[in-house]
Amino acid sequence: MASRTKTSAAEKVEARRELAASLHASITDKVAELTSSDTLRAYLDHVASFHSYSTGRDGVFGGANAVAQGRRSAA
Repeated sequence: MASRTKTSAAEKVEARRELAASLHASITDKVAELTSSDTLRAYLDHVASFHSYSTGRDGVFGGANAVAQGRRSAA
């Protein structure tokens, strides 16, 4: 059998803190890189040019909502 080295609770906590700090720094760098890129700006400008069209329904429960508000459905 392979022997295991015992790791104290304090060492585990410290290792998790170091991992969390490393991940936080990595995420912060990637978000800063993303938000400062021209590609994101171009994408957002492109998406903003789309229109929002209504299907005439108020959502998943549009029929029930229409009845509650006194409107009749087309069906």
